[in-house]
Amino acid sequence: MTARELRQKYLAFFETKGHQRYPSGSLVPYDVTGKLDESLLFNGAGMVQFKPFFRGAATPPHPRLTNSQKCVRTGDIESVGDLTHLTFFEMLGNFSFGDYFKKDAIAYSWEFMTSKEWLGLDPARLSFTVFEDDDEAFALWSEHVRAAGFEPEHRIFRLGEETNYWPAGAFSNGPPGPCGPNSEMFYWTAKEPPPSGPYTREDYLRDEAAGKWLEIWNDVFIQFEWKGTLRDPERPASGYEKAGLDPLPFQSVDTGMGLERTATVLGGFQSVYDTDLFQPVFAALERATGYAYGADEGRDRAARIIADHIRTAVFCIADGILPGNTGRGYVLRRLIRRAVLKGQRALGAEKPFFHLVYEGVVEALGDHYHELGDLRDVIVETLQNEEAQFRRTLVAGYDSLLKELASIARDLIFRTGISAFLNLDSSGEGEIDEMLLHKETRWLNQITNHQEFLQVISGCWDEIEHAQSELPKLEGERAFKLYDTYGFPLEVTVELAAEAGIEVDVEGYEMALKEAQERSRGASEMDTVYGSHSGTLVLSVASDALPVSRFVGYRFTDHTTRLVQISPIFDEENRATGRFQVSLAETPFYAESGGQVGDTGRIDGPGFAFHVDNTWKAGGLIWNDAELADFEGPSVVGMDPPTIRQLLDTGVFFKDVRATVDLARRRNICRNHTATHLLHAALRAALGKHVTQAGSLVAPDHLRFDFTHGKAMAPDEVARVEEMVNAAILAATPVAVHEDLPLDEARKAGAMALFGEKYGDRVRMVQVGQFSLELCGGCHVNQTSEIGLFKILNESSAASGVRRIEALTGEGSVEWVRGQVETLREAAALLRTTPGELPTAIEKTLETLREERKRLERMRTQAVDSGADADISAVGELELAVQGLRDGDMKEATLIADRLAEGKPARVVLVGLAAEGKLTFVCKVGPDAQAKGAHAGNLVREIAKLAGGGGGGRPDFATAGGKDPAMFDAALAAAKGLLEAQL
Repeated sequence: MTARELRQKYLAFFETKGHQRYPSGSLVPYDVTGKLDESLLFNGAGMVQFKPFFRGAATPPHPRLTNSQKCVRTGDIESVGDLTHLTFFEMLGNFSFGDYFKKDAIAYSWEFMTSKEWLGLDPARLSFTVFEDDDEAFALWSEHVRAAGFEPEHRIFRLGEETNYWPAGAFSNGPPGPCGPNSEMFYWTAKEPPPSGPYTREDYLRDEAAGKWLEIWNDVFIQFEWKGTLRDPERPASGYEKAGLDPLPFQSVDTGMGLERTATVLGGFQSVYDTDLFQPVFAALERATGYAYGADEGRDRAARIIADHIRTAVFCIADGILPGNTGRGYVLRRLIRRAVLKGQRALGAEKPFFHLVYEGVVEALGDHYHELGDLRDVIVETLQNEEAQFRRTLVAGYDSLLKELASIARDLIFRTGISAFLNLDSSGEGEIDEMLLHKETRWLNQITNHQEFLQVISGCWDEIEHAQSELPKLEGERAFKLYDTYGFPLEVTVELAAEAGIEVDVEGYEMALKEAQERSRGASEMDTVYGSHSGTLVLSVASDALPVSRFVGYRFTDHTTRLVQISPIFDEENRATGRFQVSLAETPFYAESGGQVGDTGRIDGPGFAFHVDNTWKAGGLIWNDAELADFEGPSVVGMDPPTIRQLLDTGVFFKDVRATVDLARRRNICRNHTATHLLHAALRAALGKHVTQAGSLVAPDHLRFDFTHGKAMAPDEVARVEEMVNAAILAATPVAVHEDLPLDEARKAGAMALFGEKYGDRVRMVQVGQFSLELCGGCHVNQTSEIGLFKILNESSAASGVRRIEALTGEGSVEWVRGQVETLREAAALLRTTPGELPTAIEKTLETLREERKRLERMRTQAVDSGADADISAVGELELAVQGLRDGDMKEATLIADRLAEGKPARVVLVGLAAEGKLTFVCKVGPDAQAKGAHAGNLVREIAKLAGGGGGGRPDFATAGGKDPAMFDAALAAAKGLLEAQL
């Protein structure tokens, strides 16, 4: 059975059990309400998006769901390359939300695995684990196992929370969230027959550790909420009464069958990489690199790493995750770099290859995950850019890394006295230095002198260990310098150093990185702003709390409604500030989302008013940050929590109110939002279909648009995009908004889904004639002419493979033009011309400056010639030339010194410069004069001391400075005596 067939058969089976198919969630861990799960970096399980359903905080479309969830887990990244571990995998799941529980879940699992109609697995090759206290699950599995002719104790094993409670460690240190005991299912994969007689828990654990039992399925029985903190750490926990667990409103089921592992079992394979999920990837890898998988086990491991990492990279990019230096972006960057490094060093891929392997992923999975093909351009562009950047990094930093490693090895060899072992005599140290200094830079996969040396060294560590208590290390600070100077990643440094038998001081690296980050923060006055809604909600009072707020702002900018939630904000002394966070039953205020900033305005009620300065979402509620004004009651500023609670309990604010959006501000936002859509379309038309939105800001005063593109735009490209947007604006095209469309219908119409955004089954589509068609929940103008002038201010880099455009519309662009005109007038006035003649006037001024520089240079040359007037005297067998200058600069003084010393090997030259209250002394000594004992650095230092200064330098050339102009002549006059003392 192929993996494709397995996926479809699983979904079809659970449809026969009354389940409804549901799409996979994003790899970015959003739940079904669109909230980001901050406890997770990636979506690593099918249940992540369904947490609100398990908690009863949201209603599922059906009490039984089934899907195939794309997952990424990176905890075992170092194990990837063996026969089973993966970073990207698919989890087949069936879910019950307050419907069936353990009995049906276990029965469905048994039927699907063993029934001839479905998988038809041999029960003799199956085993099961349950949570140690879960007697019910043990009894339910026992019924099926006994019916198959086996003793339950020989096939069902009780284990602890680390393996059989989801999430693992939920009683101590696991991530917070819905949790419960689980039961895991295993298949016997060893070549010998599975055990048939008595079989103990210890037997099972031994064989599972040896890889004979392969886990393929996990049934989790969701019953509790783990809060992340223990209620009573002193009270010993036992059974389901573990500290820190709260019961959920109902019992649910969360299951997961690993697609790759089960396909391996069904195909009779020894490796997940032998399935049809990977064979197209290896075929694409062979086309890209020339290496055929299966030819060599050492290189096969590298090929498996590449095959795994390309799948993860492709799916991450398709879900809007781009390579970066933090969070998910860093993980993605690390995987791409690791795969590229393996391709270069193990498979000999001298040219970029990683983006070519993408085609194998599309062939294997594109029929089920259509986004892989839909986003082809952006995926390929991102992979190409990241590999090209990494290859440049390797070229820049690899040579320096090898020098560091070879230096460590060289020092250790001679320190431990095993030179003879390497056939090196006392001159060997010089030979190694020559090897280090004259290395030719080549690609990683080629042998270099350094590599040859390190290969010899790596065979010597056993000998070195006899003379040294521990293996050598690359200092963390040096490893960080490679990163700081060349962008050389720590993981690459560690991997390459390990090949030479050298460890990297990772802890020292982290300390150096932290210090650099602190220095960077200290040098900046900018703080990251996360939004005003980060304030603590310390008190919440409501007369009629609603689970959601209804947005009516598409039709209305002022609306009569009711205030239903209010939370005062207190200061550090727990006193009310007069600011509140309030929520309305129906609101015209747009909450910050999709790049569009939140609305501002007023909320007016009987005897009170709120000034709204931001709007945001939390769960199903739309909140306003607001300041209380015009209140007829007592001043709330300074009230303590009990007093303000008493005030709110009177219901003084829970009345009908008039909510009014700042209309002028909203109109400016609408102009910038519609212009953002036009800009997106123009960029794709001008640069290519790989351009996709990677972030945006729609504010009242400007717009910012990030997009995927591998290089800076040329000035003519920027001009062309600006021209296209303004042409669309001048066309006065109506902006059509299509509400509540099925997602599939919008996609068929050609609507662009924004990169990385999460969409439900029903969407809103914004169309600007034939120019732009996007899915969008924001606010827009009625027709394009309302936007006014569109002006791009600048185009710059936002991240690797991501460019950024900042632009103005409407009043902002008019004000910008006015400012530019005023600047031109001021510049023209300074040059006594008109704005139209300004370029000509500037060119004339520049030409005048060029002529003036030439004239000054001629004057300096003449001044040098005047060095012939220097005071020249004999000092023993030498000549001393002294020249004093009252005007000029350092360059002129040096020129004079050069001229006076030219062709005079037995001459000592001293030039003193007194200008603008400062003294400078320049000294040059010829080679014959040096041989007689003259030293420029020592001489000029003593002369400068006489003038209250100091300095020094080389024997042949040195400079110094003085502070006392009154001692200038005396200092020059002392030169002869000081030189005599030197000889």
